[in-house]
This record gives sequence, C-alpha cells and structure tokens, in this order.
Amino acid sequence: MSQFGGQWRPYPLWGGRGDWCSEEVVGVHAYIDAIMSTLGSDFDPGGSIVRRTVELIPEPGNPHDRYAVSVRASNYLLGYLARERAILFHSRLMDLINRGLVPTVPAAIRAYDQNRWDDTPGTPVDLSVSVEIQLSDPHLLTPGNEPPEIPYTLLPPGSSVQVTKVDDHFDVLRRFVEPEGELELLVTLHELDVSTAKTDKWVVEIRVDGHRIGQLTPQSSAKFLPAIRHLDSRGLVTVGRGWFRGSSVSAQVSLLAAKSHELPEDFLTGEPQTVISLNRPRRTPVVMGGAQSVAADSTPTFSIDMDTSRPLTPWQQKEATKLLLAASAEVGLRGFPASEPYVSTNSIKAVVLESHSEEILAALAGVEESDFSLANRYRSVH
Repeated sequence: MSQFGGQWRPYPLWGGRGDWCSEEVVGVHAYIDAIMSTLGSDFDPGGSIVRRTVELIPEPGNPHDRYAVSVRASNYLLGYLARERAILFHSRLMDLINRGLVPTVPAAIRAYDQNRWDDTPGTPVDLSVSVEIQLSDPHLLTPGNEPPEIPYTLLPPGSSVQVTKVDDHFDVLRRFVEPEGELELLVTLHELDVSTAKTDKWVVEIRVDGHRIGQLTPQSSAKFLPAIRHLDSRGLVTVGRGWFRGSSVSAQVSLLAAKSHELPEDFLTGEPQTVISLNRPRRTPVVMGGAQSVAADSTPTFSIDMDTSRPLTPWQQKEATKLLLAASAEVGLRGFPASEPYVSTNSIKAVVLESHSEEILAALAGVEESDFSLANRYRSVH
C-alpha cells in the first residue's frame, strides 16, 4: 500500500457479500478535498457512485481517541469509523497491522454538486458526499482457520449450498464453536467415490484442516465436480468458504462457493487464488498418515498485558476484575490452564480464550470510560 513501506501487504477483510456497502464512514465533510482527489476523473457533478478499495488503519496514538480507526485511500484520509464501531474492531485490526498486513475493504463513494443547476458566476461548489464501506462483524473479518499448506486455489463466492452429514463429525467442528455462534472456515473439496455394485456415484467430500466434516448431495456435487477435476489436473486442491454455525450441541455448515458453470475462464486457467496465512495455532489434531496427533501450541488462549490510558478508580478495578474472573473461568471450563487475573490502577494482566479476546478487550475499553455495559453483558452470557 502506498502510505506504507513496500514490506506491507494488503489483507482483504472477510465477511462481505457482493458489492453491498452499508457501513457509514463519519466525518467525511472535513475531508472533501481528499475525497475529490480520490475520485479524480471519475467524479460526475450530476451524481455518481464510485467504487474504491480503502484501508482501515487503527490509530492507537490518536490524541483524541486511542481506539480511532481511519479510512484511507491512495494516501488520502477520507474519514473514520464511528467510535462505537471502531472500539469493536480496533484490536483485531491492530493484530493485522502488527503482522505487516494492511486491512482493506470495498467502498462506495457517492458525490454530487448540489449547485450544478445554478449557473451564477462565482457561486461556490456545494458538494454532497457520503462514503460507505463493506464491513462485517469483528469475528468474521478473518477465516477461522489457516489455508492449506499444499497448492490450492480458492473458489469465488457463490450461493449457499448445504453440507450434509455434519452431525457425524461434531468432534471436529466443536473446536470451532465461537461465542457468536458463527464463523467462516476455509474448507477443501474432494471427489469421493460412493459407487455401489449397481450404480456409479461420486460426491464432493468437505474437509477442514484435513478432517472430514460432511459431504454434498449427489445433485449438488455434480455442480462442483467438473471444476474439482479440472483443478486437480493442474495439481491444485479446490478450496471454498464454509459458513459454520455451531453451539455446544449442534452444528451446520454451508458452502459459499461458485459452481463449475459459474467460473470464468481466467479462473480455471489463471494463477491460483490464495489467502494470506496468519500463522495461527491449529484448532484440530494434525492428520498424519491416517493417524492424528495434537498440534504443538494448540491452546487457543490470548494473553492480555496492557497499561491503562489513565489510572483506574477502585470501582473500575472492581468491575474489570469481575469481568476477567468470568473470562478466566471460561478458560478453565475448556480444560486449559487458567491463571488469576491481575488488575491495578495502571495495568491489567489476564489469560482469556482467544475466541473471547475481542469481546473482552472491548469491555475493558468500556471500563476505562466508566461504561460497564459490555462487561456486564459478557458476565451475563458466560
């Protein structure tokens, strides 16, 4: 990205569908000149919607709000996320920045000249401008697992297809259950021969991290098998987005991927479409020659070690401690080593579930502002 050094890589955030942009960027009227420069020759005084890819940059050093997230394009500052939204996304976006990745999303910029019918000489231009971006919920910004370590290509998004026989593999899927009850996963598609003595039949088997989690019906399989076979001839595994909904007792998986007849020629013959690895620990056992072994460092916990922006009052310390005790209890309930949280006037230390970290950090930010609603909500749910 241009405003960063060459070592930075753009990371398109997940969760979006199509080109629908509905998250309003605030403060845009303070950056009219920058927006006009971004639009360039695409600006139509009569009104237009211009599509751009923009960057979401957290600003922990912002003197007005350390949870601020700016929206930028081509070195221009276009506005900010609304504060109540920015506080939910800040830590996850910072994690990507710390990995040398720049979070990007699609944007729709609407602009028109409100005085376009007034031909009075010297009349200043009065612009109407809005910027909206495509932004999912915080827990859906990145896939819930890492991409395959073997050559693969990711199918473009498509309409939802139900994965069957999921309940038979809940031992695998339960490892991906999140507090929000949903997650996107990178799943691999494989041709499976289920022929009998009387009929020849092939279906598509769906796997996560090498583990079977279900299959498509024969009718649905027929719409993906030509592409799977073609990509296999190129030495590529077929990967798609899997929409996972799960709780402690049940699971559903849908495949959100384009079917064979929907794929353009340049996808079938072009360079593989891949996802940047975030090098996170695996949640499932490693498949090794048909056997399974637990991956090293697979404990899905997150260490909080932070200095507060201002001294905490005794009441704030009490609320933060209650929140973190509940979070530590969740770690113990999952069978992982738990530790007593530490809260002082100036620092907070705790070990929480990685899947809860976004929610807990947002709640701690609220505690610092003497807003305990997110902390109370966490404790009421867990």
